[in-house]
Amino acid sequence: MWIELSDLFWLALTATLCLSWWHNLKLREYATQKVKRYCSAQDVQLLDDNIALKSLRPVRDGDSGMLVLARRYQFYFTSTGDERYPGTIELTGRRVIRIELAAHKLN
Repeated sequence: MWIELSDLFWLALTATLCLSWWHNLKLREYATQKVKRYCSAQDVQLLDDNIALKSLRPVRDGDSGMLVLARRYQFYFTSTGDERYPGTIELTGRRVIRIELAAHKLN
């Protein structure tokens, strides 16, 4: 059995896609942990313990000037238990750029 160049190409492409998917899952878990800590510090509750990818775009890193992916995740939180408010977290690589909470009622 011979392995052709096209077989190696498809194998490498499949491995790259799987690795990219796994890496994105790990970054989403990291962002979820950061959001949970931030919500706890702000005395609000993260709803559904879940965040969702809102945008993904290439940007230049401010320190090194290299291209990295900027990810923006959206989540929902509550301060009183009655209403849902949106929030976002932005990451470039593993660095948190900002976490924003919408205007909400205070307890």
